[in-house]
Order: sequence, then C-alpha cells, then structure tokens
Amino acid sequence: MPEFKILSNIIDFMEANGATAKEVTFEVDQNLADEINSKHGTKYSITDLQKAADKCIANEWVVHRALGEKYKCLGITSKGVGAARSRAKAEEIRASRNLAKKISDYIDDHKGLFVFLGFLIALTTLASKFWGIK
Repeated sequence: MPEFKILSNIIDFMEANGATAKEVTFEVDQNLADEINSKHGTKYSITDLQKAADKCIANEWVVHRALGEKYKCLGITSKGVGAARSRAKAEEIRASRNLAKKISDYIDDHKGLFVFLGFLIALTTLASKFWGIK
C-alpha cells in the first residue's frame, strides 16, 4: 500500500536528520515517487502517490501545513507516525513467524476454501456410495 510507504519514507527522513514530525514537510512529486520506487522496488506513479496522500489526509495521518497546492507542504501527524510504526511492526512479526504458524494462518485466512473442498469430498463419497462406484 503506497500510503504506508509514504509514511515510512517520512519517518526514515525524520530519523536520519534528527527532526520531529512538526519540523518535516514534504510534497508529492516526481522526486518522492523516484525515492519510494528505488527504496522499495515498486513502480508507483505520481497519481498513485497522490491517491495515497488523499487516503493519508482522510485518515488524519498527514495534514496540510500551509495553504496552496493540494500536494505541497504536507506534514505527518503523530497519528501517522503511530500508524506507520504499527504497520512496520506487524510486518516484522509476520515475517518472523515459524512454518507451523504460517500454515495455521493460511488455513485461518482461507477457511471458506477448505470448507468447500471438504464439502466436495463428502459429496463425491456420498455419490460413489449411492451409485455403487467402487
């Protein structure tokens, strides 16, 4: 999701420069797109990042720091910092799971598929008993 990539990019800049969230402003332009694409190996366009910025503004993760153009002079809020760090921590935990937990989560995420497959097996067994197929 590009909105979390924007937020994490801002946090990386803050940490690298020792700045707080209130001091940092950014704009959604080609430089931001290039930086995010090179860092994450993605191919987001400026319009993709503008849509993501709109989502960030709607969730109050990013605010306008000055009047003017829509995608200039944006700043991250403390809510945005929390959302980005929470997402990063969740991805870190998800990546460090063991094989048994990954299998368990996969089954949990795809319950409907397994129920459907079980139904097909039961139906096939019933049909073979009914028609006498051996």
